[in-house]
Amino acid sequence: MARHILDEYGKDVLIDYWQSLGREYYGPRAERWRAGGAEVLAEDWRSYFLDEPQAEVRVSVEGGTVDLDIKTCPAIKHLRDSGRDILPCFCEHCDHTCGAMAQAAGYRFERTGGMGACTQRFIPITHTNSEAN
Repeated sequence: MARHILDEYGKDVLIDYWQSLGREYYGPRAERWRAGGAEVLAEDWRSYFLDEPQAEVRVSVEGGTVDLDIKTCPAIKHLRDSGRDILPCFCEHCDHTCGAMAQAAGYRFERTGGMGACTQRFIPITHTNSEAN
């Protein structure tokens, strides 16, 4: 689907699609994160990856920040094992979808790495900067 949207409508529309998934489709999930905090967010990801075949992921929480150390991304592994073409921008779907979910839950999202292994962080947004102004 991402390839079709990218080819037919362009990257801006694809990004908007990914962001709307995070805001709308995953909105109830993000609301549970907001209500429950870092431990709920972490447990949600642990549960999510248990259902993903061949995923190798360690989820940890420290100081309210949730880290996902993804050694084997199940989506990339599936695409590779199936001999499918992987869009160069494929991993950006996490940036935009998880980014929108994180924002709704009071976190900011960061990703390093990609194309099969990455680290994702959900960092609580503090209000110290806005309170100082």
